[in-house]
Amino acid sequence: MDSNRKLAHVVAYYLSRFDKIALNKLGYKTDKEAFNKIAEALSILPNYVKFRRDEFDVVHPHRKGWHKRAMSIGVLNTINALADLDEPTVYELVKDILSKSHQPDDPEIKQLENIVSGGNIKSKGDVVYVPRGITGRAAEEYFIDQFKAGSTAFQGQLKDCRDLGTGYDFLIESKTRTIYVEVKGRDGEEGGILFTNKEWEVAKRIGEDYYLCLISNISAVPKIQILQNPVVQIGAEKYVYTTIQVSWTVSQKIINEAFR
Repeated sequence: MDSNRKLAHVVAYYLSRFDKIALNKLGYKTDKEAFNKIAEALSILPNYVKFRRDEFDVVHPHRKGWHKRAMSIGVLNTINALADLDEPTVYELVKDILSKSHQPDDPEIKQLENIVSGGNIKSKGDVVYVPRGITGRAAEEYFIDQFKAGSTAFQGQLKDCRDLGTGYDFLIESKTRTIYVEVKGRDGEEGGILFTNKEWEVAKRIGEDYYLCLISNISAVPKIQILQNPVVQIGAEKYVYTTIQVSWTVSQKIINEAFR
């Protein structure tokens, strides 16, 4: 993946996530104009920009993209790095990319390239993990409905822990036992799943009382699979990525001049 193709991932992510707002702020009237102008700025083909935009659509429900397509490492890295940034911040990054793409030694440009590549490129044939949040919420709500209907193997009182940062989604207490359930969702029948480091470490610590509930085909006919003690039952590869943080620095010289 050459430099400008890496940078195109960030621009494509912006187009997908913010859609019409992105077009308007970048000064484009149509998608086609955006693809052409961005491609011209980055010296790549317009279809490359379009296809990357479509790949990111899987995480943005307001658009209909390639929902069955396995994501590449570059796409996954970009999602993980940018997901917590607001629109104005991502816009500033994109604006700089389009104006500095001819400056490969610029520190910001090099940092963005490194984040997309992640230093851990896999072969094109690899199936990569689905980021959190794509189908996760729908799967969690489906699990709640099925639990209440008595359609799962679990019994007891269900406690929602999703917003507590515990390393699992639900706690189920009965008279004899407390178990911990992490729910993962997939849009189709196939695809990997992603555990956060905390989820994996908590699963290790809890052991036999920790369950993975995998819900596949969530948008059609959901299928539930339950696995006890997933750390022992399945293998996982540790993956480290860098999250983008944008800050603004002011030198001592400028401070001195400003406060004269």
